[in-house]
Amino acid sequence: MDGHAISLPAQPVTASQRNRPNLTEFFRGSLFLGVVGFGGGLSVLANIHSLAVSRRRWLTEREFTNTVTVSQMLPGGAAANALAYMGLRFGGLKGAVLGYVGFVLPGWIAVMALAFLYVHYGTNPNAETLLGGFNAAVVGIIGAITLKMAKSAVARLWQMGLAAGALLFSVVGDAAPGEIALLSIGVGLAIDLGTKRARLFAIERRRVPRPPPKEPPVVLPEEGATLATTPKPPEGKPPAEVRVATWTVLAVLVGLVIHETGIDRELLRIGLSFFRTGLGAYGGGFAIIPHLKQVVARQGWLTDRQFADAVAIGKLTPGPVLLLGTFIGYLQHGWLGAVVATIGIFSAPFALVAFAGTWLDRIRSRRPVRAALRGLTPAVLGLMAAAMLSLGDTLNGQGEIAIAVAVALTLSRFEINPAVMLAIGGLARFGFKFMGL
Repeated sequence: MDGHAISLPAQPVTASQRNRPNLTEFFRGSLFLGVVGFGGGLSVLANIHSLAVSRRRWLTEREFTNTVTVSQMLPGGAAANALAYMGLRFGGLKGAVLGYVGFVLPGWIAVMALAFLYVHYGTNPNAETLLGGFNAAVVGIIGAITLKMAKSAVARLWQMGLAAGALLFSVVGDAAPGEIALLSIGVGLAIDLGTKRARLFAIERRRVPRPPPKEPPVVLPEEGATLATTPKPPEGKPPAEVRVATWTVLAVLVGLVIHETGIDRELLRIGLSFFRTGLGAYGGGFAIIPHLKQVVARQGWLTDRQFADAVAIGKLTPGPVLLLGTFIGYLQHGWLGAVVATIGIFSAPFALVAFAGTWLDRIRSRRPVRAALRGLTPAVLGLMAAAMLSLGDTLNGQGEIAIAVAVALTLSRFEINPAVMLAIGGLARFGFKFMGL
């Protein structure tokens, strides 16, 4: 972070060697990761590993693996969830807020700036051409991710059928991602656990009955340590109820001001729509694209091309792809709509990390959890394929189709930062324009 080369530790960091950061240091680290968080997915998780494990020694390898596992079990961006969970370990709920906000804030500022430029200069022919290249590259990026998931994460026949069903329900059935995810988890539990129970029953019938094996103890977070708890306030300080009452009065005053402006109904619609979207954002921002596109079209907020531009800008900027909600909110209701949409789409994933993260860490290795994930993974694959088809409808001309195919094939074979492919897609679109494609 400071620009100097830092040698990696020769041996893996142990629990006794780690350096727990204070909240100020952790917030600065989250801000840095938000600034350099281009590419999304595994590239950002690799940045978190480099900073938190290799350079700062905040976590051991085992703790980082546990953190990533928990972050991927919940809706929202895996990187943002991971930082929120790390903050929960370092400083309770306050640490979780600082980690989440620190990572999202740089991208939010960038999206707000681009939204302002888009509103004022988006009709410029050159801007439209550049965004067309970005849109095509995004379709290719989603296609490459979908292909990789299909090869590595979906091996069983029933999982393939589940992925196809998720695609069908998303494109044709207008089902929300959360509904598809819950249904798929149920199928995973029923098939995976049912199959294993049937095998065990058949084996036990051929064997002499023996007492069941003793369950191994569940390893708590931080290799046996407990989560940091918020210290009790010393005597003499006002109780927490006074602070809550103050915030309540402030919230009521803000609500009255918003109500007097006459825009509270529209803002409430924006907030609830994006809250529901964030609650079902399993697999990250790309998985919610088909559902969100249908919501936007039903509300009459954006055209299909504007929505595609929102997705491209959400991918172009650092941080979670879910920031496309900020862009949509700005186009619909200015800066206030952007703030409400941002809070709506991120509040549900953050709340689940803050209040369910510790519990999930304790049960992550149990058989029902693994069975649920085996059902959830193909559902995410189907939602990703639906997103690719949904955005593919907005491609304009042979040039953009060629860019999408080229990006998908390139990223399927080579490990290249997707942000680089976005830039190449924009430049290639200008070249195709001069060629008349």
